[in-house]
Amino acid sequence: MKNILVTGGAGFIGSHLCRYLLDKGDYVICLDNFYTGTPDNIKDLKQNPNFELLRHDITWPLYAEIDEIYNLACPASPIHYQRDPVQTTKTSVLGIINMLGLAKRLKIPILHTSTSEVYGDPKEHPQKESYWGNVNPIGIRSCFSEDTEVLTEEGWKFFKDVKENDKIATLNNNKELEYHKPAENIKQEYHGELIEFKNYHCDLLVTPNHKMYVKKRSDRGTEKFQLLGAFEAINWNRAKMLKTAKYDNKEKEWFYFPKDIDRKNSKVKFIEKIKMDDWLEFFGYFITEGCISVRKRSKKVNNKKYVTYDYRILIAQSKKNKKNYNKIKQCLERLPFNFVDSYDHQFCITNKQLANYLKIFGKSYEKYIPKELLNISKRQLLILFNAMMLGDGSSKGTTYFSNSHKLISDFQELLLKIGYAGNIAMHDKRKKKPLYQIHILNRFNKRYKMPTYPNRSIKDYSGFVYCVNVPNHIIFVRRNGKALFCGNCYDEGKRAAETLMMDYHRQNKVDIKIVRIFNTYGPNMCKNDGRVVSNFIVQALKNDPITVYGDGSQTRSFCFVSDMVEGLYKMMNSNGFTGPVNLGNPNEFTILELAKKIIELTGSKSEIVFKELPQDDPKQRQPDISLAKEKLDWEPKIRLDEGLKKTIEYFKSLI
Repeated sequence: MKNILVTGGAGFIGSHLCRYLLDKGDYVICLDNFYTGTPDNIKDLKQNPNFELLRHDITWPLYAEIDEIYNLACPASPIHYQRDPVQTTKTSVLGIINMLGLAKRLKIPILHTSTSEVYGDPKEHPQKESYWGNVNPIGIRSCFSEDTEVLTEEGWKFFKDVKENDKIATLNNNKELEYHKPAENIKQEYHGELIEFKNYHCDLLVTPNHKMYVKKRSDRGTEKFQLLGAFEAINWNRAKMLKTAKYDNKEKEWFYFPKDIDRKNSKVKFIEKIKMDDWLEFFGYFITEGCISVRKRSKKVNNKKYVTYDYRILIAQSKKNKKNYNKIKQCLERLPFNFVDSYDHQFCITNKQLANYLKIFGKSYEKYIPKELLNISKRQLLILFNAMMLGDGSSKGTTYFSNSHKLISDFQELLLKIGYAGNIAMHDKRKKKPLYQIHILNRFNKRYKMPTYPNRSIKDYSGFVYCVNVPNHIIFVRRNGKALFCGNCYDEGKRAAETLMMDYHRQNKVDIKIVRIFNTYGPNMCKNDGRVVSNFIVQALKNDPITVYGDGSQTRSFCFVSDMVEGLYKMMNSNGFTGPVNLGNPNEFTILELAKKIIELTGSKSEIVFKELPQDDPKQRQPDISLAKEKLDWEPKIRLDEGLKKTIEYFKSLI
């Protein structure tokens, strides 16, 4: 007799598996938190002395002495896993980590039930286990080299420095810039070959399965971009990357000074606010051509020595350049500060309040743009851009210079938000404090928005690779100053769980079994789980209209639950076979055929109604079970008509 743990044991398939194992004479510990499972599914098992129910959530560690683990704990139907997608991901990822840790400690086998959803909307039909779908779920997860940065709401950060509360710059379906917290921060050790994309516009080093954001040559004349694996054999030097985004934000009418600025002994009235447009222009001049000068002065009054300070804001601009000189002067005239323009080729404002605020931006090599000035409207950002270009931009308007790496990075973010693009380079490496330059890609020529990728090269790599998982799956990254939009690591929970299974097997020699379950049906299904068989049967028994999405030509393969449970048992007891292996019924039916068959078997008066097909609904889903036949001597026995009759009888008892 074995002591066997079945996580998700009160669920649809789990309850049948518990019953099957008890019939084999094993002791079964059924673990469930009843998020989707129900006590009714196992109420007849509670009288069995070899059955034990443990209410527990596998996202928390578990300590038990057992011989095998069947891990079935995860919401499986769309309604259930979409109800709380974060909890679903936690169950898949944290849950499998806890179960793998238990298997590692006890040196016991663990079987994990994955899903056919890892294949996405498959281009291969039927699907073999070797087919990756959108990603390779049993290999290394798609990632960037450790010297890659990602744009966050707080500015550029190396992936290794990104925290869970950082908001990542992402691109939505309309190519608009949005910020989202990462659902996951990914770090993993990697030793092997990476793919490098490197030219004037791009410098990336990524894992072969990483998703690049690409417009293929065949899609020229359109705005169509797609996520393609770096390993894919396309004509890369004819494919385009994206370096710009749509962006806008609310206008801000006023800039407000902090109220805690040191104004001790100041003889002028505190200035509370300045029109934002005027402040942006002034700040652009100051951050490029300005500095703070605090001069200590001593004087005697009635033979008593006093120390005073002069607080000066200086902005350099020669009168020889009348155009620029007059622009700065006109801006200063709109501000509520007195200034002189005859101070050694500089404008000079003497004001303690202003000086004490501006000194937080540091010396020339420390300067930066505060985030509040980067999160405003596009029109207002252009004011800041033009003022900064007047100060430290080239005469042709194609290059901007700074000896502050932070400022040059902020300027690159500014370019993105006004619809331009820029690449950062070192202007002179010989200087103690290097001078950086950013090439503003010819903003008078729209081709700069979508330059072409380079041909790929292979680089050996040993170290850590990184990524984040965000909802839009497209992030703004840079390496060596060259920024562009690229895909993120977007393995869903089941894919991540498969990855973890393989990692524990490779690294810790855990005896693993991975099963990819295709559409399964039968008694103990929830009547409101949103899956097609239960939906159609319940609608038919109530004589309600049967809802078919699209024209019903999309296909599925349906496996009866008893066949599935037998396959799981054979997989667990296979010798040295890790999988993944497909378990499902290869007999394929259209959704419309299924609807008509259920109407016939129930004698229903239901009519079939058609609704719009969901965007991500796979058009085909059929398992290739050649591997299961070869390795497990398994194939389904129950025909669809027979299985549907048993399932219909079960649902009749519920309605």
